Amino acid sequence: MVDPHPAWILGAVERNRTERICLIANPKAAGGRVGKRLDALKTLADDAFENWELRLTEGPNHASELASGAVHDGFDIVAAVGGDGTCHEVVNGLVSPEAPSDHEAIFAVVPFGTGSDLVRSLEIPTNTEEALAIANCGITVATDVGHARYVLSDGSPTDRRFINVCGFGANGEVANRVNAGSKKLGGTVPFVKATLRTLVDYSAQRVRLTWSGADGDGEWEGKLLSAFVANGFYCGGGMFVGKDASMHDGQFAFTVIEDANILRLLVNLPRLFTGTIHEASPAFRVSATRLRAEALDEGRPILVELDGEQPGALPLDLEILPRALQVRGGWLKNPIGSQ
Repeated sequence: MVDPHPAWILGAVERNRTERICLIANPKAAGGRVGKRLDALKTLADDAFENWELRLTEGPNHASELASGAVHDGFDIVAAVGGDGTCHEVVNGLVSPEAPSDHEAIFAVVPFGTGSDLVRSLEIPTNTEEALAIANCGITVATDVGHARYVLSDGSPTDRRFINVCGFGANGEVANRVNAGSKKLGGTVPFVKATLRTLVDYSAQRVRLTWSGADGDGEWEGKLLSAFVANGFYCGGGMFVGKDASMHDGQFAFTVIEDANILRLLVNLPRLFTGTIHEASPAFRVSATRLRAEALDEGRPILVELDGEQPGALPLDLEILPRALQVRGGWLKNPIGSQ
């Protein structure tokens, strides 16, 4: 039986002397605040772990290389220090062809970034000391990961993993605008501003969607505003698109929002934050293990976003990788204990 009161929440955390942790930090995250707080991070890491090492990223995708290297170096825990972008890169280093397929490294998060949607699902607090306490002795659960295949701006195919949410359509445009702008105001405000701007000037295009899952096969064709493929629960600075879903059931929560007039879209906007957008018209949600999205119109590419990053465009093929990554979170009880 799982203890309903983990040691970290009771404040009874002893220094971890048995596991080696590699902290992968993006010093530019949170507008450079991570880089300015590295000394404090080192002090807190030394309080929580006897054996630890800090490795700093030097550019895009470097966190993936560092994570893969940490696995090869035999670290027990690989922690992303930063925001959702750093988490995304570390996960790609842990679940990749370059990483040993039989490795048992545990993924943990010490949130520092602009967007911290993943930690809401993992129930990890933003306080650094508390987050390190969870990395020390939180509950470890085998967690699903998504695999995405899409095209780059030059049309060449590529693939990446994601742990939280994949989206395409208007939300791809939103991610593009947020990443191109200032993040000094934190995560939610830039996402809301970018969402409102996108709703005003986004031109929905026709797509064909096909999927398979626990509810059987399905197909939809029409003008798409946005689609959310949720493994986690939150994206876009707190949009609750994975309500009542699970990160451990081998299924995506796939939400489709069809095109509509601007008034209806604005009226339904709050539903993105209450977890009820799929109950609004015109929208629906299904469970899926695989899905494909194809653009049917010539013109502007339909952008894809993965964990808040904007790496490419349709066509898109997605599949779930059931319980592909060991994740240490702040859950008060095992989230798959009743499944």
